[in-house]
Amino acid sequence: MDPPEEEDVELASLMAETINDNNNYAQSDDDEEDDCRTSVRRGSDAPSSSSSSVSSFAPPPRRSQYSSSPRHHTLRQKQHQQSRSSSSAPTTTSSPSSSNKNDHAIFGFSSRNAILLLILAGFVLVLVLVASKLDSKNETDAASTTKGVAHHFDPATKEGGSSTTSKEDNGVYIGFHDASSENIYGANRYYKHKGVGYPLAPRGGLHPIYMMDLEVEDDSEKLPDLDDHEYYHEDYELSPYADKRLKLTDAERTSEQTEWNQKLSEIRTEYGYWNFRDDYRQNHKGKDRPVVNWSTVGDKKGKEYNPLLGEIDPSDFPKDAWQTDDTYIANFLREGRSLIQRVQDGIYEEHGWERGDAQGGINIMDGSSPTTGGVAWMYEGSMKALVKKLLCAMMTNDHFFVTLGGHSAAAGHGNNFFQSYILEFQRVMEPVFDRLGMVLVSSNLAQGGMGTLQSAMAGVGIYNENDFMLWDSSMTEKDGRAQDVFMRQALLGGKRRVPILFDMGGGKGIMDKLVKEVGANVGGVTGVGLLPKFKNVTVNFAEKKYNAACWTDRSDMTPDVQYDKFGGQASWHPGNYGHQSGARKITLLFLHALDEALLLWQNTTTSGSGEGNPLNGKHWHLHADEDKIRSSLQSANATETECGKIFDFLPRVCTTPMRGAGEWTPRRDPYHSSIRSLAKAAPESGYVPGIFDLKEQLYKGRDVHIPGQRIPWGEVDVAVIARSLPPRSGGRRRRRSLLATSAQYRRQTEQHVSIANNSTHSYHGRHLDGESKIIPGEGWAVTVHPAGYCDGTRNSVCYREKTSHCQLSQHNDGRGVMKGDGLSGWLVLDLKDVTEGIFMARMEDYHQHKSNLRTEGWETVNNSTKEDGDGRRRKLKAPPPPHPPTWVFEIAINGVIQSMNTTDFQSRCHYMSYNNAICLLWNDEERALKKEKEDVEFAMRLVGEGGRIAVIALTHIYYA
Repeated sequence: MDPPEEEDVELASLMAETINDNNNYAQSDDDEEDDCRTSVRRGSDAPSSSSSSVSSFAPPPRRSQYSSSPRHHTLRQKQHQQSRSSSSAPTTTSSPSSSNKNDHAIFGFSSRNAILLLILAGFVLVLVLVASKLDSKNETDAASTTKGVAHHFDPATKEGGSSTTSKEDNGVYIGFHDASSENIYGANRYYKHKGVGYPLAPRGGLHPIYMMDLEVEDDSEKLPDLDDHEYYHEDYELSPYADKRLKLTDAERTSEQTEWNQKLSEIRTEYGYWNFRDDYRQNHKGKDRPVVNWSTVGDKKGKEYNPLLGEIDPSDFPKDAWQTDDTYIANFLREGRSLIQRVQDGIYEEHGWERGDAQGGINIMDGSSPTTGGVAWMYEGSMKALVKKLLCAMMTNDHFFVTLGGHSAAAGHGNNFFQSYILEFQRVMEPVFDRLGMVLVSSNLAQGGMGTLQSAMAGVGIYNENDFMLWDSSMTEKDGRAQDVFMRQALLGGKRRVPILFDMGGGKGIMDKLVKEVGANVGGVTGVGLLPKFKNVTVNFAEKKYNAACWTDRSDMTPDVQYDKFGGQASWHPGNYGHQSGARKITLLFLHALDEALLLWQNTTTSGSGEGNPLNGKHWHLHADEDKIRSSLQSANATETECGKIFDFLPRVCTTPMRGAGEWTPRRDPYHSSIRSLAKAAPESGYVPGIFDLKEQLYKGRDVHIPGQRIPWGEVDVAVIARSLPPRSGGRRRRRSLLATSAQYRRQTEQHVSIANNSTHSYHGRHLDGESKIIPGEGWAVTVHPAGYCDGTRNSVCYREKTSHCQLSQHNDGRGVMKGDGLSGWLVLDLKDVTEGIFMARMEDYHQHKSNLRTEGWETVNNSTKEDGDGRRRKLKAPPPPHPPTWVFEIAINGVIQSMNTTDFQSRCHYMSYNNAICLLWNDEERALKKEKEDVEFAMRLVGEGGRIAVIALTHIYYA
């Protein structure tokens, strides 16, 4: 035979891969050509890895390119052509001098050699199949790799796409650290696998809906049909000021879009953009990158493992998980630090500073230095704790919760709600957290005219689990006692994190005591005010303190008359630039901490330290450190604390993690944090107290951007810099969706139940074993509760009643009350896992006679002989009336009834601060000594001859 024309030296090394390809995946010629073109376009001079290849882009002045070698694609094309040939046996020729003349030639091989080769191939095939099965089993045990789970997946995008998308895909897969489905309203569509914090993710309003939700059975949790979803799902590259809902001419809209295109182009050129990409699927024949399955990874850890923490060992990460991939992480860290620098540069330029200017610095204190200089201060140990928290969230793809408690100035009164500083912080930082693999959830839970005490005592029930908590209530809570309650309950509460405490002014003294007493981690802002330095326009900030608006003309609706003047613009409230100043200070602090986190990660895993990836748990496991803080708080001498002074009648609440619920807004997860959610249903009708005569909202979806609040043309737009993405190539522009839909309220029907017609809904509580003598009544209801989903985030939809004269206010500040009277019967609450024997309530016994609208027209308890009233509202402005002579209030604990008259009841109520009367209704210290969890049925009612004259209301409950 003739000798081979060419010796294929790669054949042996490619044999197993060829077999794998034939069994698992066959990529089309078009896709291979796309891959090759992509590789050439990105260049061929970057380092490559056999396990993965990551591309990281940043345009001038900071551009870096990484790609796999074009040679690799050439080999894959050759392999692919071989796999598609009519014969799977290798085709070659053999030299006559090398063959035995007695052997028969088969495809250029002697028959003996051919048989040996076939045996060898069969042996290799068996090994490959066995290895594949074992690998598949390991991945199934440790990770989830199904389509739409391991990567972001955007089903809204069905045309165009990237080279990582194969033709059979229905949408575009997005890598773990790619931009989520992005628009200028916020990175509000997260198609990500479940991070460790997924169980705590907000679920209603306009909050992100996750691709994972497609797998759950409850229809209310599923992703709405894409033609009928609740988002105003707009494209990042389409100007929010060319919004079709705005009343503009075609020429005006075209001009707005042209201006926007120019703005994006200039930002990309001057600052750069994020275009990190994971090529794992390309290099692994379409397989999804393995991910940690946080719902099952703890099964091997035992009872002590907390699945909400995600503190796993290196061996728990599946092979090829991104946390283990050196090349992936090196490029991710480089691109992440570039992103942080872009946003820092934008803020510095916005204020006319040079990079490194001390005015924008963070004062890291050793305990003795003053809190002057820079925009914020933090103790050195506290900064390390924040860095560790951020690393933990990045390693576990977690949610990061930031919550503000405070008074009217913090709530943003006088401004549109979304202009308040914590929500401006969210607007800028949400895309930064998204690119770094986290979900930022910032909440403004401040309430006008009040402080924080009434919400703080409910612990995580209202304020949620938190990573970072801000206190801003010095105007209403001046003496330190209420501050101490807020901070202690923030540190004690929850099953997850111990938050870092942050002072927005006036709280450092109490924080310093907690640092010394329990090792709390704290920081705060400095008093310096930051104002932008515009280059092209002149603004008199004193005269233009506010730019809030109640309405802007829309083409799709015309509401009732809207106010020209926005309410709440008092001299002591900051205007929009004052709120922007606070936002920039917090933003610079987080950018500093994020950069420190990525730098530590980089130095630890790439500087020859020997640790490598995944990142050592000592850098991101938090439980041991945070448990020390909680333990110290629980063992403190409560009577000696500021909290113990205000709760002198029950100081042990200062060392006890309290829980609770309320009807005031804003509050986290509004339905599940309501008193209604704990109420037991009436046995015959199924009635559960709901919101009385709930008002219908005028419109749904996201609000339009207000043109009068735009950044002046040519000035620095920090939020757009943070969102900067590469120019979109091909046809990936998404379809606009401008229609209001019913899907938005699929979740909100759970939040609010209108009961003007004696409606019922499913019982949410627990039935005690046996038949209870305490029968839930039908006359309790919540009144004056705002319509909508009022959780204090940028995704809230609140106060859009048709009768509102300021539709764009967006404020969440509401004062709902659970009200009952002598005809209402029992209000029965199911309290889970009670250990301390404590029940308190913020109560109001001063409501007008006959003001419970639920029982209007009733003459007997639970309306046993009469129909419901017509639900008409009456405006009562008379002074608070006295209790009727026969006023009697009763409580029942697991069926054991206690009665109290007016004197007895008032002796249990303590006036803690302005407009805050908290009543201690149950204090069982013997139960507390047992430290045993028990479900408790707690009930209350008014009895006597008062009928509808005897009225009681409660706004918050607290128990432990």
